Amino acid sequence: MKRCAGLVLGLLLIAAAARAEDPCAAPVATRSGKVQGEAQGAACVWRGLPFAAPPVGERRWRAPAPVEAWSGVRDATRFGNQCMQDGIMALDGKASHLETSEDCLYLNVWRPQRSGTFPVMVWVHGGGYYGGSGMTPWYWGDRLAEAGEVVVVTINYRLNIFGFFASPGLREEDPNHSTGGYGTLDQAAALKWVADNIAAFGGDPGNVTIFGESAGGWSICTLLATPVARGLFHRAILESGGCDMSGDLEQAYKEAEQVAAGANCPTDDLKCLRALPADRLLEQAGGEMSRMEWKPRHDGYVLRATPLQMIREGDYNRVPFMAGSNRDEFGKALKLKSKLRRVRPAAYESSLVSLFKVPPAEAKRLVELYPLAEFGGRPVEAYGRMFGADASLACPTYLGLKAAAASGPAFYYRFNYDGYALGKYLGSAHSMEIPFIFDSLDRMPASAFYHRGNMPEARELERVIQGYWVNFARGGDPNGPGLPQWPLFVPDREEMMVLDTTVGAAAAGMSERCAFWETFSREHRSSLDALREEN
Repeated sequence: MKRCAGLVLGLLLIAAAARAEDPCAAPVATRSGKVQGEAQGAACVWRGLPFAAPPVGERRWRAPAPVEAWSGVRDATRFGNQCMQDGIMALDGKASHLETSEDCLYLNVWRPQRSGTFPVMVWVHGGGYYGGSGMTPWYWGDRLAEAGEVVVVTINYRLNIFGFFASPGLREEDPNHSTGGYGTLDQAAALKWVADNIAAFGGDPGNVTIFGESAGGWSICTLLATPVARGLFHRAILESGGCDMSGDLEQAYKEAEQVAAGANCPTDDLKCLRALPADRLLEQAGGEMSRMEWKPRHDGYVLRATPLQMIREGDYNRVPFMAGSNRDEFGKALKLKSKLRRVRPAAYESSLVSLFKVPPAEAKRLVELYPLAEFGGRPVEAYGRMFGADASLACPTYLGLKAAAASGPAFYYRFNYDGYALGKYLGSAHSMEIPFIFDSLDRMPASAFYHRGNMPEARELERVIQGYWVNFARGGDPNGPGLPQWPLFVPDREEMMVLDTTVGAAAAGMSERCAFWETFSREHRSSLDALREEN
């Protein structure tokens, strides 16, 4: 027994000694208390730092509250909980002990293992406002922090019904008459935490770049527009998102009535709704990610209109802006539909009417805008670009950037790389640019697509892409030594940077196509929603 006790004591002493030698283990003082991180590769990391009080109980569907201070030193070597969600997006990033919970308002910080003051890059994760978290392995910031000499922050924010539920009762009780934008308020609270605390981690609070993809990209444009984030960031990068993912309160109230009825609660019986177990509420909310029920609302506080409209009116946070999308996004998935694969060139236009419910006049215009010769004579490829890329993500992104370019520096890109495993079938698909930024090609889920044969060319593209993102974060311009020149996007010369095995500038060629999709989505929104749900 004494021998076992001695062995345990010895192991504890060895662990303590190793901890003492860890250059990242020195306690760091935040405004709420001290935290202790650890080394990860050549970076220091602090995981699971709370930036707001747990939004549970009476705090459900309220603006984020301040963190309660703690005494002593808080262990910051484990990620915090993921926000409530289900399905494949509910993945943990480090260990199986992690839970999905309403208590989820945590962020993570990485910095180089050297002294200095570094630019800050704050990542907002995607997942359709339904799922995801800031702890996913291909978002880990250790390598980006070291290679780019930046401080990387990844955040969580409330999702689905917990982040975007709106009702008249919630609006009435809120001091700002705000409802339906709790996820956005969480993001702003995380940025406020960065402003107040990041200097202690070596970050420059006067040089903060926000960047995000998919729902994170929608969030970037929302943060550009919302006054609640004013002054909290200095540059913005939008990846495959857009500036039109918001809605009015009328539709949100109808959805609230359905949820409340299903839960046997009166619509504005907030006590009843807040008493529901989180799992039951999530199940009751139901729905499919493709329908996009959950999103920020025009409540007059978080947003008064779509971010695109607010940008066009000049009512937004004017900062240097970089944005773009992936050539194929979800478009190649349409080839899985046998009825679309079978469409012959002669039926290209008529099938737009019969299969996609596009009115005849608009179908004729689409055939002009998307000539079959550009798509190898295959209608299914053209349909993929139309509905799986341009209408859904590319044009909402382009239109936002074009609006912002009227009053500040703007840079536009398109990610075309498809040299990974399955690239022949998936193309330059949605989210595939992410590991090139974070240097996570060998981390899940990206590692499933890269091997000895395609890794060398991917690594070279990674060097270029990561260089552009870091340069932009440093000074609002992606250009720098050893990188092809990236031109400004200006209204009379709309150029983009093509990110592929060959990197170079090209004409964007999106103006007419995106003008069509903006009008179409306004007049035929239900048709687009049906297509999204079906495909």
